[in-house]
Amino acid sequence: MKFRRRSSDGFNMSFIDVMACGLGAVILIFILIDFYAARIDPSDEINRLEAELAELAAAEVEIEEAVDDVISALADARAMQEESEQAQQESRARQQALLQQVSQQLAVIAELQDELAALAAVETPDAAVRLEGTGEENYITGMVVEGREIGILFDRSASMMDDNLIDILRALAYPPEQRKLTAKWRRTVRVGQWLLARIPESSNVTVVSFSNTAEVLGPNTINAARDGNALDAISKAFEEVVPDGGTNLLLGMQTLLAANPNITDVYLITDGLPTLGEGLSLRCRNFISRNRSISSDCRRELTVQTIRRVPGRYRMNVILLPLKGDPYAASMYWEWTNASKGILLAPADEWP
Repeated sequence: MKFRRRSSDGFNMSFIDVMACGLGAVILIFILIDFYAARIDPSDEINRLEAELAELAAAEVEIEEAVDDVISALADARAMQEESEQAQQESRARQQALLQQVSQQLAVIAELQDELAALAAVETPDAAVRLEGTGEENYITGMVVEGREIGILFDRSASMMDDNLIDILRALAYPPEQRKLTAKWRRTVRVGQWLLARIPESSNVTVVSFSNTAEVLGPNTINAARDGNALDAISKAFEEVVPDGGTNLLLGMQTLLAANPNITDVYLITDGLPTLGEGLSLRCRNFISRNRSISSDCRRELTVQTIRRVPGRYRMNVILLPLKGDPYAASMYWEWTNASKGILLAPADEWP
């Protein structure tokens, strides 16, 4: 019997073993390479984590600071709101207090007005002459009419028609009735009547009007204040006076003292220093003759000479109405009234 020979394939068990071992070795090498390549150095990881922790800690600090700032801002806002509310409450309280105070003051004013109205409606014994008009100027002036023997000097010179020279010269061209209607003259008349209305009942009064000349007004040289008819006659005489001429204060004072030598209180109604009189120096007389007018210095000199020529133990009171161009009038009359313990009154335009 014949045996068939087996064919040889070139591989045997030993070769496969060798190849398997080699493949295993290669695979082991790759595994080892990948293992060592994937390993991380622990120190680097620690440093990275520490850096991240530091950043987180810094961020946490910043967040805490931001939270503190927000809390502080909220606290400040709350405090400001509380202060604002408190200020508003205090402001409301002050406003209420002021309103209450104003209401009380208005009530007091209303009561005073009622009292003044009641007083104005009552005729007082020393008001024999009725003075019409309204306003506190009739009650509060700073000048009190008093004295046992009272003299009223009523300036009726041309300057009593207006405040400035041009208008005075224009008024001089008016007829007498129109002169008496000029605003300043009407005020002068009211001042005279104001004085008459306040003379004490126990007093006597002598009234003199003056300019270039002087005359006694009224039915008698000396009139009792209790005689209402006499005071009414003097008041009407004021209305009939026509302003004209210069201002001779010396002549007016001499006429007054001659009519009543026992004068205790003089009330002069004028608007400036005298322009006529006696005792002027040669310089002033030459000035007047050359210029047909009198300077302020000469008027002051004339006032001094007038005062020297009318001595007496009387109180001098002056009601000085406005006039432009007479700068020394207020100071000169103040010295005179102050020396005699009298009063100088330069009233407001609305008085009396």
